[in-house]
Amino acid sequence: MKKFKIKDIVIMAMSLCIIIICSKISIPIGPIPITLQTLSVFLVALILGSFKSFIVFTLYVILGLIGLPVFSTGGGFAYVYMPSFGFIIGFIFASVIVGFASKSNKFYLKYILCFIGLLIINMFGVSYMYLIFNFHNGINKDLISIIEIGVLPFIIKDIFVVILSCIIYSRLKPIIYKEKEEITLFQEIN
Repeated sequence: MKKFKIKDIVIMAMSLCIIIICSKISIPIGPIPITLQTLSVFLVALILGSFKSFIVFTLYVILGLIGLPVFSTGGGFAYVYMPSFGFIIGFIFASVIVGFASKSNKFYLKYILCFIGLLIINMFGVSYMYLIFNFHNGINKDLISIIEIGVLPFIIKDIFVVILSCIIYSRLKPIIYKEKEEITLFQEIN
């Protein structure tokens, strides 16, 4: 079992708060509202890395499913019947992939993995939306119309979010991973 430092637990808790806040900043435009959740996915995954971000996003989903209103329009187990729930599931898997870039100094790797993460989110979201519309709601929608509903209205925002999250992370990384020298009482006296 992996042990976490207090600093790790605090950053994970703050990351969970960021995810919840970003999900609440919402503009409803149809079956899928515009939120800042994708920004939180990329930032949290880049800051925490794969394993810790997997834990945080899994906890986020569990908190939402047990009824806490952490999702964009609430919470509860009934949320699994929402067409947009597949995107939330995609957050977990995307965060693992994007998290691999967290310690890398390669400029391009962050962008590539974030765009792969965006693709994963959209693949889960579109697949889930297809299943919900066609099999649960009884509304016959083909894959193209699902993409027109679930991906195309957000693509410009999502590309901007990938670029913005990589820029923000590059500014935050030196601050977050800076190891401060601890000065003891005896060092101060000497």
